[in-house]
Amino acid sequence: MTAAALARPHAAARGLRRTEPHRDMAGVARVVQIAFAGQLDAAGQRMLRDMRLLGAAGWLGWALGRLLLPPGASPDGFVWLEAGQIVGNVSLLSVEGAPRRWVMANMAVHPDHRRRGIGRALVQAALELAAQRRSEIVVLQVDRANQSARELYRSLGFRVTSTRTTWVRPRGLPRPRPIALTGLRPRAFAEWREEWDLGRRLHPDGFWWPFPPDERLFRGSGVPAAVGMDWTRHWVWKPEAEMQASLSAHARLMSGYRFLLLVDPAHRGTVEKAVLSRALADLPEGSGGMLEYAAGDAEPDLWELGFRPDRTLTWMVLELAMQHGLQPGDKPG
Repeated sequence: MTAAALARPHAAARGLRRTEPHRDMAGVARVVQIAFAGQLDAAGQRMLRDMRLLGAAGWLGWALGRLLLPPGASPDGFVWLEAGQIVGNVSLLSVEGAPRRWVMANMAVHPDHRRRGIGRALVQAALELAAQRRSEIVVLQVDRANQSARELYRSLGFRVTSTRTTWVRPRGLPRPRPIALTGLRPRAFAEWREEWDLGRRLHPDGFWWPFPPDERLFRGSGVPAAVGMDWTRHWVWKPEAEMQASLSAHARLMSGYRFLLLVDPAHRGTVEKAVLSRALADLPEGSGGMLEYAAGDAEPDLWELGFRPDRTLTWMVLELAMQHGLQPGDKPG
């Protein structure tokens, strides 16, 4: 029997059913909050708090949530009920600009109801729904320490593509002294294709969650914004003919820069400090921001430059077309 066949009518007091955001928002927020206690960042905690508050208002709260909350607050997916209460959840979200790529998120089971197959049933149902939506790829993130969840996803066909630590550098820190490194300099615009090729080779799963690799991150015009600041700046390290490392600094309103650091594996752990120190020295005094980087690489250097680790997440992917023996673009059965 398939997971989808287990779905019960909406009035069922126990079992699997499709999410109904207008009536499930508060219950989903509650089970996610309990299941991920101590693992949520400030933004996630705020979203769950708002979901609980708006969820108590029924249809009106749902309508307001569609206007005020991010898409993750009202996703498609499934819940699991016990005695009429939501004890499990899994969400499916489409990826903007990538209609064949879907995100599985917030897979949570209340601690009192674990090890009973609820999580597996939720994930299987979500995968069947993704196939019906003509998804070719389903991606997810899982905390590196959550071994049981990783094993569940692997058993259902997901594979690990990378594990990355999110580092945050607060605003207000002084500029570091740049470290000299032969071949390190601001990127010329004409070199954007080389930077794109480097990024695509190092991160075929994507640069920023949950989007696939996108060349537009590198080919921006670099024209100064009206406020007198470049929205995006790039530095490259080309010790000889080939680009071996690059750094992009993407300015974000109210939240500093989002850094994208790319280093060829042969040089990881040796050049990150020089590349980052040059960029931070060139950026405005006190610049802060966020960097996602391969877990375990260059950690002492990042600490020395003022970055502090936030979370370490494993990226996993399931190619539905390959799982079903289809060619990309074919309709799953």
